[in-house]
Amino acid sequence: MKVKRGIRVLVFFGMVLLLTGRWNRRELKDLAFVSAIGIDKAPEADEYKISFQIINPSSVSAGGASGGVGGQTPVPITVYSGTGKTVFEAIRKTSKKVPRQLFFAHMQLMIIGEPFAREGIQELFDYFERSHEIRLTTMVLVARGIEAGQIVRMLTPLEKIPANSIAGKLKMTSRLWSENIRVEIDEVIKALVSEGEPMISGVIIAGDPEAGGKRSNVQESELPAQLDISGIALFKNGKLNRWLDGEAGRGALWIRNKMRSTVVELDCNDKKDAVGIEIVRSHTNIEAEIQNGKPVFHITIKEEGNISEAKCPLDLSKTEEIAKLEKQWVAETKKEVMGANECRPERGKRRLRFWGSSEPDKPESME
Repeated sequence: MKVKRGIRVLVFFGMVLLLTGRWNRRELKDLAFVSAIGIDKAPEADEYKISFQIINPSSVSAGGASGGVGGQTPVPITVYSGTGKTVFEAIRKTSKKVPRQLFFAHMQLMIIGEPFAREGIQELFDYFERSHEIRLTTMVLVARGIEAGQIVRMLTPLEKIPANSIAGKLKMTSRLWSENIRVEIDEVIKALVSEGEPMISGVIIAGDPEAGGKRSNVQESELPAQLDISGIALFKNGKLNRWLDGEAGRGALWIRNKMRSTVVELDCNDKKDAVGIEIVRSHTNIEAEIQNGKPVFHITIKEEGNISEAKCPLDLSKTEEIAKLEKQWVAETKKEVMGANECRPERGKRRLRFWGSSEPDKPESME
């Protein structure tokens, strides 16, 4: 019995030694939760200017409705800005303005200003890759035509936290419309360190940017300003080179095998855009070879779709009617893929092959 009791005591003290302490604890009341950051170049200085979108706890909490001054609900976010030669310096210098420690574990968005993106983003991501707090699944956007700080200051309806609103828009449009692409920090880093280049969706302010940062922007049925996902930024040597919009952006996603779902409109008899095809499944395969000393790319796209709408009489029981629609679908896919200009004529030939859903063994080739 004494031996068993001794063993139990030893096991108990051994377990106590394995228990972790709270030497590095951080209380919630001491943290400022960052939901998004905007990165720009400081004017007239070779420094980063970083804007932090910080969640206002009293506004998003359950009882936040009565916590405002004069009966008004406080705005859901507060934006602070800091500058520094490095990202880390800018974060630490912001401590002079923020009464709590910046906490990045719940950050959803990183927004890069277009002027800064055109100068180059190669050195930007070193801190984010090393940080143990920032998630590499944070989504990245480019503020199109403006600085990122203006996007971070915007207030949005439906979602109290603007970062949640922008992230939701990017998720929905990349999944349902496919003219934009959802890109995360780790994907941008991989593209920068490899032989490829990143593709990042853009975001714009539609309306008055000054009104977008005021409470009145979310108190009207028709918004004075709103945030829209717009275009895809193409980079070359780590610098923003050009934008792809509309069908060209959709064509680029087809090439990159990032097409999820979209709607292609086809003509019917004399009616323009009378038939809507919902793409429900798409797969792209690219093969490259050298012919006569020049690169040749074979782009094969296999797709399936549904007829979602028809504003003209169609007899889909006839094989020739389906074949006619598929031929138009082939032509529309070719136009959009070539419009992306991923394979330029002076750099080599390219061939696009398309399989419709009804005849998978008979591809149509298009030079």
